[in-house]
Amino acid sequence: MSIGSFSGTMHVQTWQEAIAEDIRQLEIDYDPSWGILWLRMRHPERACFTPELMRDMRRVQLRLKELFGGIRDPRDLPFQWLVWASDAPRAWSLGGDLSTFCRFIREQDQAGLLAYAEQAVEILHDNYRSLDLPIMTASLVEGDVLGGGFEAILTDDLVVAERGAKFGLPEILFNMFPGMGATSIMIRKLGSAAASRLILSGQSWTAEEAEQAGAVSLIAEPGAAKATLLRYIDTHRARLPGEVALHQSRRRAEALGLDEMLDVVRIWTELTLGLGEDSLRRMQALARVQERKRGAA
Repeated sequence: MSIGSFSGTMHVQTWQEAIAEDIRQLEIDYDPSWGILWLRMRHPERACFTPELMRDMRRVQLRLKELFGGIRDPRDLPFQWLVWASDAPRAWSLGGDLSTFCRFIREQDQAGLLAYAEQAVEILHDNYRSLDLPIMTASLVEGDVLGGGFEAILTDDLVVAERGAKFGLPEILFNMFPGMGATSIMIRKLGSAAASRLILSGQSWTAEEAEQAGAVSLIAEPGAAKATLLRYIDTHRARLPGEVALHQSRRRAEALGLDEMLDVVRIWTELTLGLGEDSLRRMQALARVQERKRGAA
């Protein structure tokens, strides 16, 4: 299959048209001058990973892997950066869809909850591996990042965050833990004891504190996150192949496999289905925050 067309439909399409077909929850924009494929999450209802958003995220990932799989040199790709952003004015992502979680728990729908969690893990693991393509992944954080949102940015090669953004893993407040990647990645980055302390604290971090913990790469002033990212890309253009190879080597050394993440998800699912009414009330309170911080419809 050529990178200039997609033969899986009745007519020949450009690769941009192919990946965007039937995608509603992501705004997809290709900037050839910077080698960036922008994926901006739309949050019309809740600033979180709704099932509809995750479905579109996974579709785009699989289409990119099908189109460009096997390419080894980043200079042979039309884009070298895959950048995640958000349309919510005050949030990048507030994590898992807590309204959906509450419904699954009250109905004791183990299959539904597990399917949601497994898809989330597949998305994050593929992003962690840069889709097995010679590209860099990044997040442009212009608002708060909580729970599953925090887990998501941990899978990126580069995170640019505006000063004033808040970060946190609040799951312990409803007797849960971050089960879709954060535990595994933080243990590898910080060590088991430090990771456990941070997860069990339930505390909120500033962008500066998240940078010190290794979750944020660059801090930008409010409104300057995109300019900061572009400046980084411009400064490091010449060494991009080496930087891609370094991150590939890092992932090899960390040896974070999909099987491990799926095992953790099963533990998380069993715990979550057993949550009591007090935990559900706290979860529903944060679900209302997800609705208040949604993006423009």
